[in-house]
Amino acid sequence: MTTPVSKALQATSQLFGHLEKWILVLLISLLAFFSVLQIVLRNFFATGLVWSDELLRHGVLWVSFLGATRATAENKHIRIDLLPRLLSDRGRFAVGLACSFFSCLVCLVLFWASWNFVKDERLFAGTAFASIPYWCLEVIFPFSFALMALRFGFGFITGLIRGPDGIEP
Repeated sequence: MTTPVSKALQATSQLFGHLEKWILVLLISLLAFFSVLQIVLRNFFATGLVWSDELLRHGVLWVSFLGATRATAENKHIRIDLLPRLLSDRGRFAVGLACSFFSCLVCLVLFWASWNFVKDERLFAGTAFASIPYWCLEVIFPFSFALMALRFGFGFITGLIRGPDGIEP
């Protein structure tokens, strides 16, 4: 039995999922375009865009962090599954809950640390390229850790509600 709240949460999650995928496609396309453009400019015209290398570095950061949030949403993140293979169904359920809870806590700690990092970068007021402040480019750190924490927390709460049999009450 699904409640209206769980349907709304699923619809919101799907909307964010589609948005993440399109942003990833756009970023990867821009990275490929600027990489090829930089190669062509350097090899054939002995010139290049001064800010392109820094743009590409920050673009790779954004792609990797958004990719990590996408992997978390699809439950395809890196994990070591030795223990659950050896346990019973109830044991796997307990280990899965513990992993979701611990992962949520780790992401919350990383969110807090990255938020403080971005606040410090904002105070430092350094600029990257095209007068864009560094902190604007680094805001992906706390955003992605917060999103991953939410997803792990949602997985933990959903697991508690469903129980080891996977049936909603």
